[in-house]
Amino acid sequence: PRRRRPVRTELIEGGQSTMRLPCILTIAALLRASGQPRNFTTAPRRRLQGGGVTAVVITVHNALASTIDCLEALVATARGNVRLKVVLVLDNCDAPTTASLSTWSRRRGRQDDVVVLTNHSSYSLAANEGLRAALHAEDVDAVALLNSDTVPSTGWLQGLRRVLFSPPTDDDLADAFAAADVDEDEMITATELANYRLHPGEDAEHFEKLKPYDKNGDGALTWPEVCPEATDVPVRGCDDRDWACAKRDADDDVAGLLPPRLAAVGALSNAASYQTVPWPTPRNRRERRAVRGWNVVALPAGWTPETAARAARLGATGRRADAGLLNGFCMLLSRDAIDAVGLLDEATYPGGYGEENDWAVRARRAGWGLAVVPGVHLFHAKTQSYSIERRQELKLIARENSRAKWSHGEVGLAERLLKRSPHLSLARHVAELQYTGWRAKALAAAPAAALVLVEGGAQPPDWLQNAAAVRRNARLFVRSCVVGAVDVDTCADYLVAPVFDYVVSTGPKGKTTAEAISRCHPNVVHVDGSRQRPSVLDVHAPRVRSSQAPRRGA
Repeated sequence: PRRRRPVRTELIEGGQSTMRLPCILTIAALLRASGQPRNFTTAPRRRLQGGGVTAVVITVHNALASTIDCLEALVATARGNVRLKVVLVLDNCDAPTTASLSTWSRRRGRQDDVVVLTNHSSYSLAANEGLRAALHAEDVDAVALLNSDTVPSTGWLQGLRRVLFSPPTDDDLADAFAAADVDEDEMITATELANYRLHPGEDAEHFEKLKPYDKNGDGALTWPEVCPEATDVPVRGCDDRDWACAKRDADDDVAGLLPPRLAAVGALSNAASYQTVPWPTPRNRRERRAVRGWNVVALPAGWTPETAARAARLGATGRRADAGLLNGFCMLLSRDAIDAVGLLDEATYPGGYGEENDWAVRARRAGWGLAVVPGVHLFHAKTQSYSIERRQELKLIARENSRAKWSHGEVGLAERLLKRSPHLSLARHVAELQYTGWRAKALAAAPAAALVLVEGGAQPPDWLQNAAAVRRNARLFVRSCVVGAVDVDTCADYLVAPVFDYVVSTGPKGKTTAEAISRCHPNVVHVDGSRQRPSVLDVHAPRVRSSQAPRRGA
């Protein structure tokens, strides 16, 4: 067998080398000798859930240009109350990449960032080094594993954190019930419950779990049994939901259908297998020749990564997508989940590929939830640090290792949850409308857009006469439509797919239309009379820094 080079790991904080860690094999031996599991993290106990620091671990193997693009976009979009710490893991990088990235944080004045130098030539081993370095800080409550060829967008981290630390809702329970009910007979058996929780074959144990909720004693769960309905429920959501479950304890997991906490969340992308919008698989022969397997969606003309992120935000319904797996290009992990589940399995997946699926399966089996956030989109350039042939070889090895480790089909059951997600299907459908035709051009025209609902049969407002001048403003795209007139309503097509950041109504009929969409549209403005100019036309769009697509060929 080929002799492995000695493993070198060096930790650099704030751009300055401060300590050298011993051989990883030595660390593992010490942990085993002390009775601690290999993936144990030794960070001090602190709980600042929802308000702590997010460490972003980026594992790099050369591809300097795309990594710089990622880092610059990451810093530019980390605004507001986000507390960010970057952990760069430079795994067997060439000299120019190491020299540039080792001092990047210092040049940017970022004193809390960490750089870890390793020579593993393995993603799982290198990523674990980054996780250990990230969890060394006691104020870190979440860690993002982010590919170096991604382009973070405005609000991505806030959006992921918001869902990661939010308690589950009745809507999440409804989604879980539908996902577990594979045969769609409106009943969940012990077998279906065991499969949903990724414990295939453990029917007896899950029969005991559903017993407390099985009111009629038929050995299965119905929707009224898991969700006794509350009364006097206000209508909510884009689909006018008018029901709710009776109050339950915060730690009630409803027979395992509703994990009280999420272990990790993921985002949409142009290249992230089932999380790809709008077309996860190639649509024609040309696209099939360009990619092997999953699609890499090219952005429409005039779009930037920020445009794609904005389209996802506009199309989001506020619901999370229940998931059994998450694509590893971007995962935000709860620190508590890492402490409970452990780090990536570097023994089974030493070459990378498959380790994120394995971690997701372990998390769900341990009673944690996973979700995709349809309102968050990150551009994925798919820069290749390895050749296509080497990647295919690593994938094949990982697939065989997964089959050996999860021999009862746990990975397949987890993949089915992601594949059948109705929220991801809806996100793809909406994105397809946004990415084509006039809607794609409208989204490319300006950083924000406003739709003005003009009363049918009424004179257009005075301030709308200057709409042509407003349209020429590069910061706001304005369109108007007629609402409420017989055979003249021109607003329906504009409202089919979300393109407009603001909807402005100008009269009673427009107000009725606006109120109908206000539960799912974030910015509905109503003005009375023809002289009251909406402030959005004066303020125009909020200034948004547009991230540039990474340079090709990096």
